[in-house]
Amino acid sequence: MPFCYTRPLYNLKNPLEHMFTPFIRIILIVSCFGMAILFYSKDDFENMAMTLVAAGLFAYGYFRYGTVYAAFRHLKKNNLKKAEKLISTIKNPNRLTKGHKSYYHFTKGIIASEKKEWDSSYTELTKALEIGLRTKNDTSIVLLNLVEIEFERKKLNEAEDYLDKLKAFELKPLVKEEADKLIEKINVARQNL
Repeated sequence: MPFCYTRPLYNLKNPLEHMFTPFIRIILIVSCFGMAILFYSKDDFENMAMTLVAAGLFAYGYFRYGTVYAAFRHLKKNNLKKAEKLISTIKNPNRLTKGHKSYYHFTKGIIASEKKEWDSSYTELTKALEIGLRTKNDTSIVLLNLVEIEFERKKLNEAEDYLDKLKAFELKPLVKEEADKLIEKINVARQNL
């Protein structure tokens, strides 16, 4: 099972971005347009403009932030189906901000790992690593999962390479415990060769 203990993304630039699912954003955008029409009919152009700006901000948030935070939050709660459903609503991850793009790949990689889709998981997690994650703890978790993936794919040398990278980090107790288990598995596999 993939390991995904990590801190929440509290330091996001827009603290409200994680509150809106795509469905809620669409309702808010439609509501803003409805209110803009109402204000237009009353010749209240100032409020009309403000509601159109609000609609634009909700649309912008949809494309720049997507549902990454919500999916990541469900992933941490081991609600993989909900996380997968939310992350699949993002049709063009290249439009996400850099930070959200890395957590998009992180989430996709952990979901693929849970399904034992090792090649897909490897691809997604290495993309997350290349883009860069917010914390060293998150980076160590990705490295830990890459060790496990390479072990499962019977690539012990590559698993040990990721393990060496992982050792460079100051590991949290849970990550260290999982790393120790993987070291033991790799040693047993080496002895059985």
